Amino acid sequence: MPTQPAAPRLSPAATGIAWGLLAASIWTVYTVLARLGIKAGLSPMDLTLLRFAPGALVMLPFVLRWGLRGLAGIGWVRGLVLAALSGPVFSLLMMTGFAHAPLAHGAVIAPACQMLAGLALSAWLARAPLTRETLAGAAFVLLGLGFMGVDALLHGGGDSVLLGDALFAAAGCCWGLFGALSRRWQVDALRITGVAVVLSLAMFGPLYALVADPRGLLAAAPGFVLLQAVAHGLGAGLVAVLAYSRAAVLLGPGRAAFFGAMVPGAAALLAIPVLDEIPTAWQVAGLLAVVAGLLLAFGAVRVLVGWLERRR
Repeated sequence: MPTQPAAPRLSPAATGIAWGLLAASIWTVYTVLARLGIKAGLSPMDLTLLRFAPGALVMLPFVLRWGLRGLAGIGWVRGLVLAALSGPVFSLLMMTGFAHAPLAHGAVIAPACQMLAGLALSAWLARAPLTRETLAGAAFVLLGLGFMGVDALLHGGGDSVLLGDALFAAAGCCWGLFGALSRRWQVDALRITGVAVVLSLAMFGPLYALVADPRGLLAAAPGFVLLQAVAHGLGAGLVAVLAYSRAAVLLGPGRAAFFGAMVPGAAALLAIPVLDEIPTAWQVAGLLAVVAGLLLAFGAVRVLVGWLERRR
């Protein structure tokens, strides 16, 4: 009996690209949906709850299996610190920022400050070297933040937009500190993802029950709430993190940086039809500068130049 030919398998590079595109797509949609949720009447606390509840339910059995005594081998002190930085603190800062400033500001300022804080803290905490590439990339990112600052000063929202920008910057710094500490402590990506989302719900759930007003959440259409829960809690909180980790393993961190740098531009473009938010000239300038800085700092430009030279 003739055997069926084996289905062709994707190469590691193609698989890595697929994982990277999945992560970038989820983060893009999540960013736009967060701003859409605020515009639709959901509060930052509502969106924070939706970010952690679904993922915590999925990951709780794994965390219990890994063991609570040593908190999956991470340790309770480290686990609580990392969960707070990547969980309630980050989410509340980010979601409240979307209540005050346009999506383009959040899509640019948060990853820019994440990158700057991550580089500085990694150099300090993990003794990571600062190369010419990273310093040049940081200069472009600072230029982009300057453009966004000018846009905020010229924006009709005035002080409210500046407050939103400050919240985005603080959220990015939280994530940068999370990355630097994760690198210093050498934590497993899957385990810290599970531990962080479970502890985040444990920390934030009682706070939500005590002080939040759930009327906006209860008044929203069930399908819209479900969409937000899937995008925030399962997509951005779990699948995108793991997909990006797989892309970095298969492609290397330099190539994987392409996908993280895609998110600000893709989110700003998606916001045009979904949110009717058209970027200003200053926002576009800031976006281009920050994306260029991200690509340069994480070695993606060097990787691209090397690939083009090999193609000649």
